[in-house]
Amino acid sequence: MEFRNLQPSQNLYLGPALTPQLRQALARFCGDSEVRYAAVLEESGTLCADAGDESLRDSGETAALAVGAFAAVQAVAARLGDDTFEGFFHEGKSRQFCLMPITPRFLLLSVFQAPVRFAVVKICAHKVIAGLRTTLESSPKAGFALSPLSLRGAADAGDFVLGPDVLFPED
Repeated sequence: MEFRNLQPSQNLYLGPALTPQLRQALARFCGDSEVRYAAVLEESGTLCADAGDESLRDSGETAALAVGAFAAVQAVAARLGDDTFEGFFHEGKSRQFCLMPITPRFLLLSVFQAPVRFAVVKICAHKVIAGLRTTLESSPKAGFALSPLSLRGAADAGDFVLGPDVLFPED
């Protein structure tokens, strides 16, 4: 699955109902697979939803680094002639993680302890990825807003979207 680069005209908006759905799916995944922490990451490095061990959560640096690492390893795989890249796995002494694509725009980050077998995590990940993909693709609110600062109606009071052109204006 090709992981795309965020285009300046594409703004991320998940809506108030979608994030809790993603968190519930991630919480079930953590319980089923013994994963300590799981997160849905967007290709720009944004943490969209997470579940599990609070001590593994940060303010976004890990998400940005993980997305960059995924893109780098995917590019190496393509250069080596592997056009079926489906993620990667890191095996540490005490902690391991894997990154797998959900859609061309979203990734699943899974962090687990060394005694947990990667095969179990991978089987459970494929199951949750199918559900996350359906949730993300079927939500009428998920995706792109039309303006760099989009305010929503009364149903979504307080929701807004900041696009890259607002955060990084051209001089």
